[in-house]
Amino acid sequence: MKALRMPADPAGRVKAYLLVTLPTLIGEVHTVSVGGPGEDWDVDTSPPHVGIFNDGGPSRWPVATRPLLRVTAWSDGRTRSWDLAGLCMGVLLAHRIPGIANVREPSSILDDRDPKNDGLMASFTVRTTVRTLSV
Repeated sequence: MKALRMPADPAGRVKAYLLVTLPTLIGEVHTVSVGGPGEDWDVDTSPPHVGIFNDGGPSRWPVATRPLLRVTAWSDGRTRSWDLAGLCMGVLLAHRIPGIANVREPSSILDDRDPKNDGLMASFTVRTTVRTLSV
């Protein structure tokens, strides 16, 4: 019988790493999630938010997957969001993220206003390689 393999969750691993790492680098209270800020996030009263999204990608089954991760920072100001996204990019490219074999191919940072919550966003993508898990 063949061994059963399953893809690992790179977005969850990045979230866990950023939750520990960002406060030590910036000393600011903020939230990090897999996905965007919740319905209760408010541009005027909520702390900056970092969302991690798995945009999918190719695989080398059964060895690894190569998902594209999108990281978006929301805040009350363009510069604040841009700087937070830039810091996240630097962390992902310079640190070894547990459970992720490598992070590479960053895009440039793109900024915009979120029509849902009026927050200012800054986003980038990185290509990751994540080994599959034995079940």
